[in-house]
Amino acid sequence: MAFDSESSCVIGSSADMKQKLEEILKLMLTIWCRENNALKLISGKSNESDKTIVVQRDSDEFGFRIHGSKPVVVTVIEPNTPAESSGLEVGDIIISVNGVNVLDRSHSDVVQIAHAGSDTLTLEVARTSYALNSAKELSDSYTLYSGYLWKMSGYAKGNTTNKWTRRWFCLKKDNCLYYYKTDSDKQPVGVVMLFDQEIRELDTDTELSKPNKFVIQKEEAVPLYLAADTLEARSRWVEVIEKTLSECQAVDEYLEETKRNLTLSPNSISDPDCFGYLIKLGTQWKSWSRRYCVLKDAALYFYQDSNASNAFGVALLQGYRVQQSSSSKKHSFEIVPPDPTKKHYYFHAESDTDRRRWISALEYSIERWLVQQ
Repeated sequence: MAFDSESSCVIGSSADMKQKLEEILKLMLTIWCRENNALKLISGKSNESDKTIVVQRDSDEFGFRIHGSKPVVVTVIEPNTPAESSGLEVGDIIISVNGVNVLDRSHSDVVQIAHAGSDTLTLEVARTSYALNSAKELSDSYTLYSGYLWKMSGYAKGNTTNKWTRRWFCLKKDNCLYYYKTDSDKQPVGVVMLFDQEIRELDTDTELSKPNKFVIQKEEAVPLYLAADTLEARSRWVEVIEKTLSECQAVDEYLEETKRNLTLSPNSISDPDCFGYLIKLGTQWKSWSRRYCVLKDAALYFYQDSNASNAFGVALLQGYRVQQSSSSKKHSFEIVPPDPTKKHYYFHAESDTDRRRWISALEYSIERWLVQQ
């Protein structure tokens, strides 16, 4: 691969399928909102799902986050914040912000409008309980196989123990194996990228104290030991993971597009999720450098400046999560890898508004690769 040393390992993806399902969901939500607006105009009455929410900024925070684009949807409401007490709900589609219709606005446009200086947000929203249930049905199609497995503790910390924990595992079409505390949880506690991994069954007479064991491991990496409840269940898991691993070896359209984008100027990358300057902590010299960055489809491209003819590197962020940083640098945040073999990224922005813009855009871009149930 033509990626530099700062690159993260990439996984295969079902890009076309994801894009189609995402567009279907967007179309469903947009049509539903427009229908409600039309009925409201004709009848003069608000639909039960139409709400006007006022959120007052407190301690420089509103307390909610949005994902998606045309339309945007509320996906996180932080506890003990103005958003929580305002009546805003996860799943609300934002129709207008302070009188500005944003139904056809991009994610970055809505963020800019919301942070335009006002300490009060008046949001017209559509409450979409049934639409989100339909979205869950769509997200189910991303899961190739799921079920409970026993996981040997210590994988995420770089060592193993003889303690086994029962977790709900989901193998999804993005070639990642997600595991949750229970089958009802929406947020995974870990992700295993299957790109370039190997799987093999373990004999019953090994020193590990579980029957029906198998292991997933990359060369020179910490192994992930798993065990099924029955021999038949183990055979099925090994079968579906082996099939996924074989598909990972194929030439991936996403990889090819990423390689092409590396050769382009920042203005030549079409429909980016976010772009602008960030100050990035270097890997080798541990110094901070100002870089022009372009985010597209969970790939973050690095340029010397906005006039560069091509990128000098890219971070592939499938499975990563974004969080605020405890760094002494103002307006800092970090992008945390799904396991310790991947690179950890540290940034700070030039303003708090810019930091929020980047965090929101990164979460949205990565979320498109992490379809939760």
